[in-house]
Amino acid sequence: MKTLLIANRGEIAVRVMRTAQQQGVRTVAVYSEADRHAPHVQMADTAVYLGDGPVAQTYLDQDKIIDAMRRTEADAVHPGYGFLSENAQFAERVHAEGWIWVGPPVAAMTSMASKAHAKQTLEPKGVPMIPGYHGDAQDDDTLIAEAEKIGFPLLVKASAGGGGKGMKVAETEAELLDALHSARREAENSFGDARLLLEKFLVKPRHVEVQILADQHGNVVSLFERDCSVQRRHQKVLEEAPAPELPQDIREKMWLAAETTAREIGYEGAGTVEFILSADGAFFFLEMNTRLQVEHPVTECITGQDLVAWQLDIARGRVLDNIRPDQPIGHAIEVRFYAEDPAQNFLPMVGHIDSLTFPDESGIRIDSGVYEEADVSSFYDPMLAKIIVHAEDRPAALAKMKRALAQTRCFGLTTNLGFLRHLLEQPEVHEMSVHTRWLDHEDQLFTEPKMASLPGWAALAAVLHENASPVSNAFERHAGWRMNGQRQWGFALAEDEQVAVVQQGETFQLQLGHGELNVERVDYRRWDAHRGQLRAQVDGIMVEWDTHVKGDRVSLDNGARQFAQTWWRAAKAHDHDLDISGREIAALPGTVTALYKQEGDVVSAGDKLLSYEAMKMETTLMADVDGTVKTLSWAVGDQIGEGDLLYEIDTATVEETA
Repeated sequence: MKTLLIANRGEIAVRVMRTAQQQGVRTVAVYSEADRHAPHVQMADTAVYLGDGPVAQTYLDQDKIIDAMRRTEADAVHPGYGFLSENAQFAERVHAEGWIWVGPPVAAMTSMASKAHAKQTLEPKGVPMIPGYHGDAQDDDTLIAEAEKIGFPLLVKASAGGGGKGMKVAETEAELLDALHSARREAENSFGDARLLLEKFLVKPRHVEVQILADQHGNVVSLFERDCSVQRRHQKVLEEAPAPELPQDIREKMWLAAETTAREIGYEGAGTVEFILSADGAFFFLEMNTRLQVEHPVTECITGQDLVAWQLDIARGRVLDNIRPDQPIGHAIEVRFYAEDPAQNFLPMVGHIDSLTFPDESGIRIDSGVYEEADVSSFYDPMLAKIIVHAEDRPAALAKMKRALAQTRCFGLTTNLGFLRHLLEQPEVHEMSVHTRWLDHEDQLFTEPKMASLPGWAALAAVLHENASPVSNAFERHAGWRMNGQRQWGFALAEDEQVAVVQQGETFQLQLGHGELNVERVDYRRWDAHRGQLRAQVDGIMVEWDTHVKGDRVSLDNGARQFAQTWWRAAKAHDHDLDISGREIAALPGTVTALYKQEGDVVSAGDKLLSYEAMKMETTLMADVDGTVKTLSWAVGDQIGEGDLLYEIDTATVEETA
């Protein structure tokens, strides 16, 4: 192996390159227009442009990847995870060219690609299976009949799925048909395979998985286990290793089942066997991921092994040693840092990263593929980074993760950083009483209480920031004026709501709609054109905020709370006022997947109107008012652009009849 092409992007491409270059292997990056300045492109020894457009025209275009290998004389390819990593056809093409595929054999990939086939293969070998249906008949009547045999609640899953795509829960028989149709559409759109399987839905289960390595000589090693039970919408949020509060005999049985799985299918390389653990301690096979996992760093931390290095070595034919230590080395935790808005049901966000900083401390690892001043595109998964900590035990790891999140800053883009901080405070996490649906049930835990003083602090930060500039005129910019030795600045929060900053000598008064806040001492340090640090004293207590001021937007972060304020402007406000109830504007580009109503239909609040897929997830929109559909001009398969009008409901007929 002399030249390795990494057929991926973002943090995993950077991760693979780092190890390959340490081994003296030349690296090749591929990139789209959106990733032209991305870290993996800058880091590679050479890079090949794939063109502009969505993933189907770039990172998923097998012909372009094969052509890039030929042009750069690469003799090996690492697929990372996602994209082509579990595409057996692509692996076959790599083998046909005589190149090295840093992954499992095609036969092993094929046998595990279908969850139904995997269950049929492994159940006779003693790998425990959850009750369900994974047959070839896929018509609705058969699936409904099989569901009645299994019983409710029931999980409908894409046979070729992963990452929560094509997965729906039917609590009752009445919900089953909608779940089947929605899961089938999502499976077809995400994987090109609409086949489904049914499983008994376990109440409050944990998700525990085992990392395995297997060489070309029949040797298989399991590297302990990871707990990935903290999930939202079937997507992992927090992972840790080893799995806490798990009896040793259950651990060892899981290791054995994972090793049996790998041996039975002739596996080679790194892979993960996932299990679902019921409340009574029974565990069942869930699926096998025939690739490197997003959460592999926590296993690296507790074993001292570089899993990517082993992938490369196994692909070269190296014999696998007994590399699992007698005991895990401490405890490791990983959280996924996303561009998403928890307040809007974790809606993926796009936008510009104005400022981004991570902590630099022993035992804290950051795997990231983004950079400051980057634009986050709607084409790709919205994960910005993985934050990983390693400590001597679980309490110490939890404490270190809290520090890491408190020291992380991201301005200009809505993220889940505040949500992650709040998550680490929850007693259920510390007590390990979570389950895979815990977050879905407890969303209200993560709505931060409002601090009435936050707009006042934002206004003070804006005043101090502009006064710190030798060329600014804060009086002119924010209508500051003097009277009786005072200086005052006014900021509009809305058309009829304002906050004022009044300076008298060295003290400030923040005049809010509900009252006043007297600030006794103020110190402001500006680090660059936009960032600064505000330190102030109120009633003898020191208050600190990191600030970011850009145009009319002020962002605050003190390591525990985040806040962003954009001052009201009439032009913007009046535009926004047009978007009244009964109209829906697309926040993200996507594709229409289903239509339930058409123009002229009479609808009631709660009626389904259309479904569309954005950022790999399907969303169903429902009417929020009674009325007649005035505008709904989409067809299934249409491409939606950000800001497009999705639908409009005319409420006038309802008002007239009332």
